[in-house]
Amino acid sequence: MTGLLIGEVVRSAAEAAPRRTALVRGGRALTFAELDAACDRAARHLAARGVRRGDRVACPARSLAAALPAYVGAARAGAVFVPLERATALARPPGAVTPCLVLTEAELAEVCPALAPAPATARAPAPGHAPASPPGPAPAGEGRPRATATPPDPAPGEGDPGEGDPGEGDPHLLLFTGPGRTRGAVVSQRAGALRAHCGVRPEPPGALVCGLPPGHWSAWTAVLRQWQARGTVVLPEEEGPAAVCAAVREHRAARLLGTPRVWEGVLDTAPHHLAALRCADVETAEPGAAPPRLLEAIRTATPGARVRAFFATPETGDLTAWEHADVRARPGTCGTPVPGVRARLARGELWVRGPLLFDGYVRDKRATDAALRDGWYRTGRAARRDEDGYLYLTGRRRAERERAAAPSP
Repeated sequence: MTGLLIGEVVRSAAEAAPRRTALVRGGRALTFAELDAACDRAARHLAARGVRRGDRVACPARSLAAALPAYVGAARAGAVFVPLERATALARPPGAVTPCLVLTEAELAEVCPALAPAPATARAPAPGHAPASPPGPAPAGEGRPRATATPPDPAPGEGDPGEGDPGEGDPHLLLFTGPGRTRGAVVSQRAGALRAHCGVRPEPPGALVCGLPPGHWSAWTAVLRQWQARGTVVLPEEEGPAAVCAAVREHRAARLLGTPRVWEGVLDTAPHHLAALRCADVETAEPGAAPPRLLEAIRTATPGARVRAFFATPETGDLTAWEHADVRARPGTCGTPVPGVRARLARGELWVRGPLLFDGYVRDKRATDAALRDGWYRTGRAARRDEDGYLYLTGRRRAERERAAAPSP
């Protein structure tokens, strides 16, 4: 790799293992060479549509697989990729993001026809889910660059990058975060590449089934991490636990990643399909959502697997990790900081720092200044630490609650 750049992750894998399968969805698959070519087409497509370094590209696609070439292509073009999952598209504050381009599913299919989802059919949305929606008011001629009388405010770390090749410090991803009022966390190319580095979360060889819901903010890092290891990513053909179980069985996956809710559904559907897993990972932004009983149930269904849980947020990436054995020995722990993350307690609040941190909140200097000081991110979580360095979250700090409830600027 020539640098800590998102686009270089795929290019490096394509040079080292061009014929190895990079991505599988249903009966369709891409090698690393084919994926690399699709990412180049995406970058050229964005350039042809007038996207320049530092511009924001919104992608409300209903298929993670179809959006992945655009995600990498935007990084190669130096653009800021703005993934919009259904809840975010409806709940985020109007005007928080002014995209230069809103990608359509037709454009994604043109870039990589092999990964295009089947045509949508009229059906009721799943319980608890809102239908997909573009961000805020749709621009005239959706999918085309739109002119604005005044340019949008730059994101933290964005400045005026101008033309030229993207750099490690350029923003590449805008992730929406809560609780309370939704904010956009800006992640640089360098931080994104380091979050996906194999040393942060070591992976076993073999295929990964990514069971994170479509549009989940962490899915992009999970996929990129597997590609850093030059391994295969399997994305279920449909939503729901049955499709996740089928993907694990069909592809003899070594690892399954999901939220606590995904794992609960999988364990209730077909736990016998999980017995061959070598690694079972639970990812959550609320450690209390991964209770000991869940990790015990995963351990029972995957007797030969390493059962791990990760506390991660859009602002920090992976923050702490703990294993099944830790839960038995230290009830209530959220583990220890992952490699590259420093943690300290300041007046009972958990602060962290390191190269995985975000750059700040877009168009919200007040929240950025309150959260990031002297290189430390104030998580707003009350915590304690035992003599072996294990952390325990004990609630939310008042300052964090006030930041969440603050009105839009």
